Amino acid sequence: MAEIIGIDFGAQLSGKSVIAHLTNNEVQLIQVAKKQHTDSWLKGMVEEINPNAVYIDAPLSLPSAYHGLGQNFHYRQADIDTRAMSPMFLGGLTARAMSLKNTFKHIPFFEVYPAFFQSEIIKSKQYKKDIELFLSELLNKTSVQLADSPTNWHQIDAIMALLSGLRHQDNKHLEIGDINEGIIII
Repeated sequence: MAEIIGIDFGAQLSGKSVIAHLTNNEVQLIQVAKKQHTDSWLKGMVEEINPNAVYIDAPLSLPSAYHGLGQNFHYRQADIDTRAMSPMFLGGLTARAMSLKNTFKHIPFFEVYPAFFQSEIIKSKQYKKDIELFLSELLNKTSVQLADSPTNWHQIDAIMALLSGLRHQDNKHLEIGDINEGIIII
């Protein structure tokens, strides 16, 4: 299977961005340090890991109205279907994710949404409530092995971004939205 990474993408200096990737059939987690420049760190990590595909929890496109199609300037069809926040509301995060994708033109980037993956695939009532109970349910519903236990929800979301990518690689994924506007993979 190709080397892929899942990214939970956070604010620039928050220390909340996490990469999940498989090494020796175990999920490895790497989290940026607080006050470290996230975008520089991510660029360095993508160069170092050199994945065949990146699955990122951040919008990678704008509503089609910005391309002269349709009237909805706030939401893409994928956002409506998944009840996600508008890429316009996320503003800077959207721009940073699109810039990261543009930096690595030779690597395919795919948008994922861990919260929707959780609601459609894992279906746990423990999400964002009890990390240990949720992790137990997640591991029971997937075949993933973890090198270390996640210590925060950003790490959990990175794992689910990776799981969305693994489903995509195995052709077991769902595509939400309009292919001409931008889709979310789960």
